[in-house]
Amino acid sequence: MSTPNIIDLAVAIELECAALYEVFGRCFAGRSEVVYFWMMYAEAERYHAASIRIHQTAFAGEPMESLEVGLGEATAVLEEIRAMRTNYERTPPSIGEALKAARRVEESSAELHGRTQFFKLHPHFSELFEKMAEEDRAHRDVLSTAEQRFGA
Repeated sequence: MSTPNIIDLAVAIELECAALYEVFGRCFAGRSEVVYFWMMYAEAERYHAASIRIHQTAFAGEPMESLEVGLGEATAVLEEIRAMRTNYERTPPSIGEALKAARRVEESSAELHGRTQFFKLHPHFSELFEKMAEEDRAHRDVLSTAEQRFGA
């Protein structure tokens, strides 16, 4: 198996976020509104993953230097999200804990999208990831208001 590059890790992070949000949805199966909320978040993360792959395909002919830039930070974010998912699969969170964890994930993703040097080196990816960082921050803000809505 080949070593993942920054694009592979970016996709993996988005898909791991979707898996985490699906876990949250299953934790609150008795509350349909909450399940729907988490499934919508999971779908947004899968959309991000697909957007990255579409960009990768669209620009496949262009030289892609520095695919290893930002690997350490991206790997750490991926491992943190994976550990959260594993933990919450074993020990279901309260709605407040789930919302707090998701806010932390969205903030981490937004920061990663804005800081990773690879995206600054490749303008066609930079634009996509700036947009994704904005969406991550918007998700974080919605999560904050969801605490009041769901009685967390």
